[in-house]
Amino acid sequence: MTQSLLEEIKGFILRNELTHIGDLANEQELGVRSALRRVVPLTVSSLVELAERVGGREVVWGMAREASKANVLSNPRHALEHDAAVDANRGVNLIRSLLDDRYQGAVRSIAVASGIQTTAVADLINVVVPVALGMLGEQVAEHNWDADGLSQWLQSQREQHPAQPVAAAPMVAAIPSLEMPRSPAAGLVQTADNSSRWLWAALVVAAAVIGYLIGYKPGAVEAPGSAALAGVEGLATPANAGRREDDNRVNASATVRGHYDQASGNYIYDTGLPLVLKLSNGTKQIVGANSTENKLYQFLSDPNMQVDSVNRTKGWIGFDRVYFDPYKTTLTGESLVQLQNVAEILKVFPKAKIKIGGYTDTRGDAVKNLKLSEDRAKMAMATLINLGIATARIEAKGYGDKHGIASNDTEDGRALNRRISLRVTSK
Repeated sequence: MTQSLLEEIKGFILRNELTHIGDLANEQELGVRSALRRVVPLTVSSLVELAERVGGREVVWGMAREASKANVLSNPRHALEHDAAVDANRGVNLIRSLLDDRYQGAVRSIAVASGIQTTAVADLINVVVPVALGMLGEQVAEHNWDADGLSQWLQSQREQHPAQPVAAAPMVAAIPSLEMPRSPAAGLVQTADNSSRWLWAALVVAAAVIGYLIGYKPGAVEAPGSAALAGVEGLATPANAGRREDDNRVNASATVRGHYDQASGNYIYDTGLPLVLKLSNGTKQIVGANSTENKLYQFLSDPNMQVDSVNRTKGWIGFDRVYFDPYKTTLTGESLVQLQNVAEILKVFPKAKIKIGGYTDTRGDAVKNLKLSEDRAKMAMATLINLGIATARIEAKGYGDKHGIASNDTEDGRALNRRISLRVTSK
């Protein structure tokens, strides 16, 4: 990127004539350009503000990556116009949620200063937000940044071009109608025509996420539908009630989304669109709809979901971000993050007890595999104990290469079988 982010965004929009979409087409070009000079800093500043909040940098990073995958910048007019019916507000949802009662004042002030209608300003925001995210996604891909790297770079951009104050008002208003989607992954087909639809859905979800980050909506996040919990074996949901154990094992891998990472040898899980779990102790966690944390939380919080005391092979929830160094019991850094989240969830359900199971693939010596799986399960248990969970609430066992959930004939299958899982034994 040869220019600043702000200049790159403005230049891209003007070069691709994106200022003629929606109500923008009815406005004078001079007024639209004037508004653009104000909307771009507002958008970047809002993204930086989100990145500064707890867990927010991961949301910005995730949206940037999805924008890059959706190739928003490759055919921007098609993406902006073709998918307009999917969500008429698109980027506005994101900015409105962050600014809250400052939003209307900001839009009106931009409209007055530029001489255009407020509806045109909103359309301009809907153009700027995906373009900005697309450019952030390009930077993430080019520099291989993680969430922290992107956040630091965004900070440097804001320091170069500090935004003007926006109709300052305290962010304390409530959004009573804010709800999380019930089926985050349903219908999001990964095709070229629908890839940008995923982005718009992500923007809507991110807008809701911001509401929780700022503390707008009290109480825990609404539980997703049974489709989001389909990967939890043995839970009493309509999707898997009465399913036989063998069927669970055969179909378990079919409910998993993700890919095999050759560099690490791990299976990288797609945990679904982000949502926020607001625990009763005030702790908030940004997790995926299909994540270990969300599945555990929904099981513990729903009185209709009961522990199967008869068939103890059911009810296992796989960790989706707990990994070990190859052939060792050393946990990776990201594993500690998920174990911390699980510990926080267990703390707000003090009666809950869990069992941790360790598994391997079928390669190598079966006896050594059994010991490795046992040691890894005990390492995860020890970590949870160090994080404040009582020893009496956790047990661990290794199962070696038994109870595989996928074929051991492929790299993907073996990576899926090398796992750590947990099962609630009492709630």
